[in-house]
Amino acid sequence: MGAVHEGRRYMTDSVGSQLLNLRAGTGARGVENRSQPSPTSGEATKGVGRMTLGPGRWAKVAVAALTAAAMTGGIACKKPDPSMKDAVAEERDAGAPVATKFTKVTEEKMPPRLEVTGTLDPDERSEVAAQTNGTVTAVNIDIGSIVKKGDILVDLDPREASMKLDVANATAASQRARLGLKGANKFEADGVADVKMAREAAELAKTDFERTKMLYEQGAISKAQFDQAKTNKERADAAYDSARNGAEQAFVSLLASQSQAGLSSKSLDDTKIRAPFDGTIESKRIAPGEFAAMGKVVAVLVRDNPLRFKFEVPEAQTALVNLGSKIDIRVAAHPDKIFKGEVKRVGASVRANTRTMPVEAEVANTDRLLKSGYFARGSVELAGELRPVLLVPKNALIPTGGGSRIFVKKGDKVEERLVSTGAAQGDLIEVTGRLTAGDEVAVENVSSLADGIAIAN
Repeated sequence: MGAVHEGRRYMTDSVGSQLLNLRAGTGARGVENRSQPSPTSGEATKGVGRMTLGPGRWAKVAVAALTAAAMTGGIACKKPDPSMKDAVAEERDAGAPVATKFTKVTEEKMPPRLEVTGTLDPDERSEVAAQTNGTVTAVNIDIGSIVKKGDILVDLDPREASMKLDVANATAASQRARLGLKGANKFEADGVADVKMAREAAELAKTDFERTKMLYEQGAISKAQFDQAKTNKERADAAYDSARNGAEQAFVSLLASQSQAGLSSKSLDDTKIRAPFDGTIESKRIAPGEFAAMGKVVAVLVRDNPLRFKFEVPEAQTALVNLGSKIDIRVAAHPDKIFKGEVKRVGASVRANTRTMPVEAEVANTDRLLKSGYFARGSVELAGELRPVLLVPKNALIPTGGGSRIFVKKGDKVEERLVSTGAAQGDLIEVTGRLTAGDEVAVENVSSLADGIAIAN
């Protein structure tokens, strides 16, 4: 409005200056005209456009000009300013009463709790590596892929391993045929054909030797014949032993061939690199066409259900944290959600440099809302006597960067308070701050409230 008044004053001053100039010029021309002789009729005709104003006419012109200026200024004052109109509307809307409902802050006794911070780590992390050499033909996973135990992550070229398996199986089959083994027959050296023939020859030579020996003792045959029979028996026994040894060596070779066939089968199976457990792929480190040497890491797999919440407990509270202690966990990514956990591992000793003890809790992550590496805040249930705590409905809170906001009824207005949240019990949650039991807090339209705003009856 100041700019409008300034413009009107400038316009009025300008018109006044022009009128003063007009008056001065008119007066001069009047004096000049009075000092000159009267013009002739022709000159009078030419001077119709030039008029000299007397004092009465000058006053009328001045009044008309000032009236026009006043009208122009009035119009300028009445012209609406959009920005000012919006500001007034916003101010009016901000002060308008807001309809809401209230509920009272309640007090209950709960176990003492310890607030901690820590990091979420996977339950297991595995760098999955190739167990055999081969060229990558397919990569079936990518970052974030969810896999089950046994799923194929990467395929290697199986042709070489397949051919080695065929060779090993053929060798084993040949050796089984030589030993006369069929199906699941158990190996017996005397059952081998060569051994059986050698055994029969040895038994025949033994019988012949015993008959010759009896005849020799009776003097019916010469000593040369006796010696010949004895030599035949010894040769037959040696041949039998040799046949048995040969059969047993052949069986050992069969076992080696079968083991080689097993290794070849494993190598063929290793061309399919599988997930060792259920989890999520953290990183992929190979692509189709690359050569994967034995031991090369092709992917990193993490077991993210459950997750491990790792935190430190001050020395003074170590006796109050036990296996099975319950813990509520919050993360910045889901500020309005509480994740339940349970202490599963407690450190064996206190760290000398920090005077704290490492503790691990397991947190279920079935819906995979939590991610490995998240910074988290936890509230651990401690052993000890129950303590009084304040509880409010969860829908009364508005999360902020450092805690939560809540609106308390003060007469016909609401007052904003900053509070910190703790453990949850159903639809209620523990809070600490400038609250007392019995305070009434808003639970509806809380996003439309502000500090000091009026509430509708």
